[in-house]
Amino acid sequence: MEADLEYIRQLYLQKLTGTLSEEEEKELEAAMEEPRVRKMCRELDELYRSPDMLELLKVRPTSKRWNELAEKVMENTGEPMRYLRIFRWLAAACVLALIGFAGYVFLAPSRPSEGQMAGNGKDGPKMYDIRLRLSNGEGMALKPDHSMLLGDVQLQTEGNTLRFHQRKDGVEQWSALEVPVKKDYKVILADGTEVWLNAASTLRFPFSFKGNVREVEIQGEAYFNVARNAEKPFIVHTPDGDIRVLGTAFNVNTYRSGKVTASLVRGSIQAVSGATAVVLQPGQAAAWSKGEQDIDVAHFEQGEVLAWMQGVYYFKGAGLTELSATIHRLYDMKVQIDNPLLTNFRFAGKLDKNRPIEDFLEVLNITKGVKHRIEGNTLHLF
Repeated sequence: MEADLEYIRQLYLQKLTGTLSEEEEKELEAAMEEPRVRKMCRELDELYRSPDMLELLKVRPTSKRWNELAEKVMENTGEPMRYLRIFRWLAAACVLALIGFAGYVFLAPSRPSEGQMAGNGKDGPKMYDIRLRLSNGEGMALKPDHSMLLGDVQLQTEGNTLRFHQRKDGVEQWSALEVPVKKDYKVILADGTEVWLNAASTLRFPFSFKGNVREVEIQGEAYFNVARNAEKPFIVHTPDGDIRVLGTAFNVNTYRSGKVTASLVRGSIQAVSGATAVVLQPGQAAAWSKGEQDIDVAHFEQGEVLAWMQGVYYFKGAGLTELSATIHRLYDMKVQIDNPLLTNFRFAGKLDKNRPIEDFLEVLNITKGVKHRIEGNTLHLF
């Protein structure tokens, strides 16, 4: 299979700026076995190592500085078009490398802060509250580092983690943990199972597991580290199928309506869709669609699939629909595509939600020519 030059080019630029992960380093080394990839990387390295580029990395980039450097590069090479393409990618790498510099100002309209957007009253519900919805429909915001008694259940929050304990003679009560856009949260269930919930996700669970099985329901995305109990299997119900577990760690993603992807990190799970069941081995992911009996099994990159737990999202050949959905979950922004020609757009790279959205949009502009403007809470791409 031929290497994706666009994706490999971005990996190499990340390597030059010191932002390449260990797994990405291995992926790059494997790709560089191909002659044309090595040639491309040598060209990037040659231009990047020039004194002008090294000097440019020390200062805040401006249009004038980029133009000055581009002119100098064009003067010193006999292949201006080839180096112009390389230069555009280096510009993207430098933007990424300089993201944290003080004084870097973007000319996008300002958005209200999270506190300003949170709600109407000081003590009222806020837009980005982590909420626990009880079986009677009542909802409550979970404050950090807080303890409260709820009937026969003791709730305790520690930072962004919820723990609870129910009396042994307590009745089974189901609740729903609702994680809004922009947030992620962890809950430790009654049996010690740890569940990390991604943004815009909901987990339904009982305060204690009665009977011969442990059952929960998930919508969105979550990472499970299941406490082993061979006598009481753990079952994760999704809108489109089940995942049966004995004791393991895995990621489940149901963001795309009608589709489930389960990625096994450790142990063993069984993916169930209708009458079809498939047992996975560590390093394998199962994907299936609602109403279909076929379950596709393939290997996955753990570092990429689980990177969301550090706020990083990887894309390989993603269209704007996928990017738009991710941007909405991470930044709570509506995305409107104003240019119909972007329908065939494909992007390979990563998005870090710990950085301002403008940083990612600047990279899209430099590498793909996708422009943007922000009006209120709507991001326009054209």
